[in-house]
Amino acid sequence: MGRGRDRRHLYPGRQRRIAPTFTDAEYADIAAAGTAAGVTPTGFCAEAALSAARGVRSPVLDQAREMFSDLQVELFDARVALGRIGTNLNQAMAALNATGEAPDWLERVVALCERRMQHLDGVIARLDRRLP
Repeated sequence: MGRGRDRRHLYPGRQRRIAPTFTDAEYADIAAAGTAAGVTPTGFCAEAALSAARGVRSPVLDQAREMFSDLQVELFDARVALGRIGTNLNQAMAALNATGEAPDWLERVVALCERRMQHLDGVIARLDRRLP
C-alpha cells in the first residue's frame, strides 16, 4: 500500500459502510497513527476494526504500535532528564542551605519542575493506555 492510501481496493467496491464519529483529539490520534502506518484514517479504522473482529494481528496496526512505543521511550527519556534536573536542584539547595540563603527564583524553578514531571507522567499514562 502506498502512503496515504486506504486498504486494498476491491472491484466492485465494498457494499457496507459504518460511520463512527470522533472528537477532534481522537481523530488526531487516528490520523497520526494512519499516517505512520501509511494509510488514510478511514483505512486505519477499517484495518483496526477487522483485525479486532477477526482476532488477528495487523501489519498496519503493528506499525502504529511501534511508532507509539518509540514515542513512549522518548517520553521516558525526557522524564529521566527531568528527574536529573530535580537532582541538580536538590544539590543546589544543599549548597545554598550551607550558606543560609536561597535565591528567590529557586522556589519557582522547583515548582515548575514538579509540574513538568506530573505532566509527563500523565502523558506516559495516557499513551500506555492506548497501546494494545
